[in-house]
Amino acid sequence: MREFLESTLKFWEYLSEYERNQIISQTFKVHYESKSIINHGSKDCKGLLIIAKGRGRIFINSENGSNGGEITLYRLLEGDVCILSAACMMKGLDINVSMELEEDTEFLIVPKAVFLEISNRNIVVKNYLLEEISDKFSSVMWVLNQYIFTNMAHRLAVALLEHRALGESDDIQITHETLSKDLGTAREVVTRLLKQFQKDGLVELNRGNIKIMDVSRLFSI
Repeated sequence: MREFLESTLKFWEYLSEYERNQIISQTFKVHYESKSIINHGSKDCKGLLIIAKGRGRIFINSENGSNGGEITLYRLLEGDVCILSAACMMKGLDINVSMELEEDTEFLIVPKAVFLEISNRNIVVKNYLLEEISDKFSSVMWVLNQYIFTNMAHRLAVALLEHRALGESDDIQITHETLSKDLGTAREVVTRLLKQFQKDGLVELNRGNIKIMDVSRLFSI
């Protein structure tokens, strides 16, 4: 665990040996099955979550609108820190987002009390928290900019290219429902666009699978 934490936490080298031992002794593992939902907010403040294995989709949800109003903000992979799970420790900062686990996932959790004590004592840790939150807000603003100011075909092309990169293959194992959640639109809209993409020779559609046929043209949309 020490080696993993050392390679993952950017502030590790600036911790005292006492602070390192605090984190190591108090950090624990939790396993979630694929499709589990974890909520982040002031009422669900767990501490600092680190993905030891698996993948999560961070999204916001509104009960109004298609697909419950879900919009995917970004994804977290093995070794990533779910900084929004710790944002609730910042006074006056109340962020309500959710994470859907797209694979069986194992977390290392640094409890709220431990992380809060260290961040209050060590300015490097507090600065790390602020910088990471700022970085994630930049990612969120990019997504919202795409959502507001770009057309759906462009957003779908970006989503397909993202999943291609995640799977490191032109054959993407994905459903139209998952893509609709990524884009914050109805599944029927995604299906209609994918059929047009197929007609244009950009993709080949099969049940639960999309094969990308022309990467360069997807980039140009």
